[in-house]
Amino acid sequence: MQNNFNSLDNLELQVQKSSVVQQRAGLVAVYMYKQFIEFHQATVNTNDMFSKILDNLATVLDYLKQSLNVRNIPVQNVKCTFDSTKTLAIVDVLWHKISFTCRFNNSPKAFPQKNGTPLFCGRIFAINGDFTKLIKEKDDYEKQMDILLENEIASLYVPAEKNQNTIMTIRHKGNQEILISQLDASREFLLKVIEIVCAGGEFHKQNNDKTGFGF
Repeated sequence: MQNNFNSLDNLELQVQKSSVVQQRAGLVAVYMYKQFIEFHQATVNTNDMFSKILDNLATVLDYLKQSLNVRNIPVQNVKCTFDSTKTLAIVDVLWHKISFTCRFNNSPKAFPQKNGTPLFCGRIFAINGDFTKLIKEKDDYEKQMDILLENEIASLYVPAEKNQNTIMTIRHKGNQEILISQLDASREFLLKVIEIVCAGGEFHKQNNDKTGFGF
């Protein structure tokens, strides 16, 4: 009889453990489902935003050409090329080269917010230089991401909900955050990046090694 009671106790304990496991696994599944849905919506929204950036590029470059032409500056090297998937654009503005890409949205990622819960969103990179040359022979995701971050000009974070603001961060300003409505984000992001790059400049490199000459 005692053995029967022990068996019942063990069975009840196993049922309780099974119920706890099922409940906790269910909570994980619910959370991951929420992430999956937000990731999918953010990806769709980000791809749509990138398409709008590509549309705006043609207009911006046309205006640049007109303005440069008036000043008798050759405009052969004011142009843009797209890849076949329309997830990468490489822009030439005279001696400057800028790349825009939305390729790296391959898993749910959140943007940390100081006064709220993290915001799951997609990301559009603006890169200083030619993306294809920068990541040449780098087929590892982490290595490619390191190169992107090293050459990042700015990023645009696009949330899943269309009524939420996008967030633009600017690297040289300490990743300063600028909120932009989704209606204006494609134009404002594009213009801001071009302003940052083309209004800036480079210094001549100097060799600081001592030569041995004395005057």
